[in-house]
Amino acid sequence: MSISQSRSLIAALSIAIALPVSGFAGGSSSFLPDYMKPANPLLASETWDDFLREETIGAAEVLDGDDLMALDAPIQAFDAGTVPFTVRQRSDTGARITNLKVVVDENPMPLAAEFEFGPAMGDVTLEARVRYDVFSNIRAIATVADGRTFMVGRFVQAAGGCSAAVSRDPVAAFATMGQMRLKEFNTSGLQMSEMPGNEHEVQLMIRHPNFTGLQVRTGSLEHIEARYVNFVEVKLGDEMLFTMTGGFSISENPTFRFNYIDNGSQEMTVRAVDTEGEEFTESFALRSGT
Repeated sequence: MSISQSRSLIAALSIAIALPVSGFAGGSSSFLPDYMKPANPLLASETWDDFLREETIGAAEVLDGDDLMALDAPIQAFDAGTVPFTVRQRSDTGARITNLKVVVDENPMPLAAEFEFGPAMGDVTLEARVRYDVFSNIRAIATVADGRTFMVGRFVQAAGGCSAAVSRDPVAAFATMGQMRLKEFNTSGLQMSEMPGNEHEVQLMIRHPNFTGLQVRTGSLEHIEARYVNFVEVKLGDEMLFTMTGGFSISENPTFRFNYIDNGSQEMTVRAVDTEGEEFTESFALRSGT
């Protein structure tokens, strides 16, 4: 092998090693070799082809979303009632995601959540948890500001989460329903800056049993009536970060971990509404810059 050939090989290996971690999770077909693609790719689905596609996005043309975003979801979930997923928009795509639908094909309520994003979300990074009724695809379907629609997906082995026993007695669950917490993360290792334009990461936690209507009371065959959070609005000062319209496929005690762009406000407000029309609100003082 010549010296020039050796240098070319070393350069190629360096590029492969330097690929971002999100590449493993997202599996962009444009640059990943077969051995680096995800082990649980989206599978063919009669449910999606027969009716769910039309119900979810109508006649919209769906583009391969691998170069826009990555979707992380486990191959096999430990708990079918709390299956985590993460959507990470790839940097420097030149697109702004305005809408995101999360679909679990084989769930009784396939559209788990629909998010509307404001500009302050920047490149969207969002983590949440869903229930799984049977083995199924999970899809992230994004619409960008110019109207194009992109989709990525994974197949997850998990079952029984929509009818699984509730983790708390319903009376106790109702007693704490609507309580919220906000956790801020400092991933830089440096003092958090309050300067507008900087990116921050937080996790919003909402206490709510999100009863599906398919669960029974412990020690009986009596069904618990469906009651779940179906709307969440998160604002940074007066600016909307995102809204979520959801169903019972979102797990008990909904949690959303996300990034946002600092607009200078020192307060984040959250409003959540459930299917009984009960409204829960909370304001959080942000400690960025302290």
